[in-house]
Amino acid sequence: MLEILDSAKHLVAMKLSGSLTATDVEKAYKATNDALGSNERISFFADVDESMSLTLEGLAKDLFEGISQIGQISRYYRAAVVTDKGWLGALARVEGLVFCSIDVRVFPKAERDKAFAWASETAPPKPKPEEPGPSIHFLQTTNENVFAYEVTGRLRANDVKAAIKGFGTYLERDGKVNVLGKLGGFSGFDLFAVLEDELVRLKYRSLSKVDKYAIIGAKPWMRNFIELLSPLTSVKVRFFDLGEEAAAWEWVGAQQALLAGK
Repeated sequence: MLEILDSAKHLVAMKLSGSLTATDVEKAYKATNDALGSNERISFFADVDESMSLTLEGLAKDLFEGISQIGQISRYYRAAVVTDKGWLGALARVEGLVFCSIDVRVFPKAERDKAFAWASETAPPKPKPEEPGPSIHFLQTTNENVFAYEVTGRLRANDVKAAIKGFGTYLERDGKVNVLGKLGGFSGFDLFAVLEDELVRLKYRSLSKVDKYAIIGAKPWMRNFIELLSPLTSVKVRFFDLGEEAAAWEWVGAQQALLAGK
């Protein structure tokens, strides 16, 4: 069974014993949703009796409800688990690794009061996320037929739109163009951003327009992926390590005129 304990409004405190059924699991998630409704961040306290076990029905309900709570993970602050069961303590610690934004700690039965006090502490307010700046920067070059850019973070939708606008003008010019990309600061991308229809069309148009493409500091997976596709296009692609930037500029026939331009 599951018993909801008296506690501060931001703390969901429970005592677990005997067989936990789907009804017990539903009670726990209802208490969680109620706490979320009136608090920015909440914590958990679970006092687990030696007799506690989970029925198959309860397990299925827990999995279903757990999936629906994934979007709320960032609002969970602490979780204190009081148990002398070694396997349960290990499981709680694994969950602490998986959901690393939650501070999960396991306490022995002898430290129940300490665990309750720790879980009851009020969470500090979450800092407001700062609007990320642009991750792609256009580099001015000494050759008007060389387009150069540098990536210094995670590519998002706004970065992709800026790249489309910046490189699109080069595709309207007569003759071939060369491209140089510095990817040493690249740290990933938003999936939907790189699936943008305009970006796909831009890549298709560039296949017949780009002669040389120098890539500096590409990640291993990126190098492997591009090398796999290279035989399917006429674009000459060369990879350069971060210490070979001068050679990359020489290969595309230009130099960097200024550090960066938007």
